[in-house]
Amino acid sequence: MKKILPRLALLAAPFLVYFALFFAFEPYDYFGVKGGASSEDSVITRVRAYLSAPEDAIILGDSRMAHFDMNAVAEASGRGWSNLAFGGASLNESIDLFYLAAENNPSLNTCYFGVSFYIPACRRFPQPPSEAIGTVVKNPVAYMLNFDYNADMLGELLLRLQGVQTGATRDAGAWEAIDSVDEDGNALPVRRNLIAYAATLYQNCAKPGTLPAIETEPYIDAWGAARERCTNPRALLDAMLAATPADSSYSLNWENLRRLEELAAYCAGNGIELTFVLPPIDDALRQYLVAPLGLDEPMRTIRQALADTGAAVRDFEVEPEAVYAEEQYYDGFHLDVERGLPEFTRALFGAKEA
Repeated sequence: MKKILPRLALLAAPFLVYFALFFAFEPYDYFGVKGGASSEDSVITRVRAYLSAPEDAIILGDSRMAHFDMNAVAEASGRGWSNLAFGGASLNESIDLFYLAAENNPSLNTCYFGVSFYIPACRRFPQPPSEAIGTVVKNPVAYMLNFDYNADMLGELLLRLQGVQTGATRDAGAWEAIDSVDEDGNALPVRRNLIAYAATLYQNCAKPGTLPAIETEPYIDAWGAARERCTNPRALLDAMLAATPADSSYSLNWENLRRLEELAAYCAGNGIELTFVLPPIDDALRQYLVAPLGLDEPMRTIRQALADTGAAVRDFEVEPEAVYAEEQYYDGFHLDVERGLPEFTRALFGAKEA
């Protein structure tokens, strides 16, 4: 026995070391001990919080619905909410999470569902289907043995070894004069990062080669945050303005739309007040992405299809009920958490402006 125990300990040592690394570098703060922005924006953390203390009103969607100050939401609406939105969420993932939330809370009575039909399908937090999420959030062993989360942990470890600071960042900008001029020092119609963000979406909505590659340089902003600045904004802008609907590769995802219609029918049959939310986009995206590629018509089709379900539609995108200024956006899709998001919170959740 004395010889067996040391041998067993020797055999177990690599596994113990690996699990120690997993605990230290898993990026979603499963065990709730790290805190910080990356924890707050993690679907794992949010689902675990919901299952332990579910509110009867939920928020779903991608990063445009994920960053609300929940105290401000409660103040505006007069009630508590659980936010299950997370950065990069696909529509299928959000729909799956809705059913997980409904199955685990018979008292669920309100859902604000953020809808984005031309956000890229890739996501910052790759996830399995909802039943697997349900298993993972309830079972730490299942989480630690899941291939996707181990791959994410190793990716996090490699980045940290390279000296890259990881974790979610707040969508707040400290813009400088250089952000509003092109590579030759001439004034741009909009900030560089808005042009770069629109160009990023071209990669998902347009044929390859429609735009030149986005060129960037690293810099530290006025708040001390590491950023990247677009260095060829004029070339990108000119190419976007020259684009036509013939350059579009966009096709409406009818399967996702059908699933949203089924979700609306489920809510109607189960006494859940459903509101589809089309979050705001900056005018730069309308001018340089939506209009050149002819995306207006499919977006109107989506809006009408959502309205035809009988659910409420809060539209801040297609026929916007409120418009926000350029300085209120962090990038083309995300409102600045200090300059724009508080106003959107009040508009969406019910409080009136003073």
